[in-house]
Amino acid sequence: MDYRRFQLYNGMINICLAPVIFPTIITSWCILIVVGVYTAIRLFHSIPLPMYSLFVVLALDGVVAINFALKEPGKINKRCGQILQRFKLALSTGKCERRIILIQRKELRSLGSLKIKIGSSN
Repeated sequence: MDYRRFQLYNGMINICLAPVIFPTIITSWCILIVVGVYTAIRLFHSIPLPMYSLFVVLALDGVVAINFALKEPGKINKRCGQILQRFKLALSTGKCERRIILIQRKELRSLGSLKIKIGSSN
């Protein structure tokens, strides 16, 4: 059941979010990081402290946002691998008929670890 949920989540992200949203998020936050760091380094004495702290916080938020956008697809891949390992362990310790075990092994071999594609490549 968990694996099917991850398959649906993977499909929705690969079709809806990955081609446009992920590259846009990463690009826009990278630009905001560059602007925030540049302002924090070069314009330290020119702007008042509240505005200065805004640019520093903007750069830190960008780092967190990019980290989140890139870690979530990796978490899905890792969690699917753990679920498949749990399936294999349950299959090896199961006490069923031989015919059912053979069918379950074939089903397990057909399942693979899910990957989310960001942009045109991974």
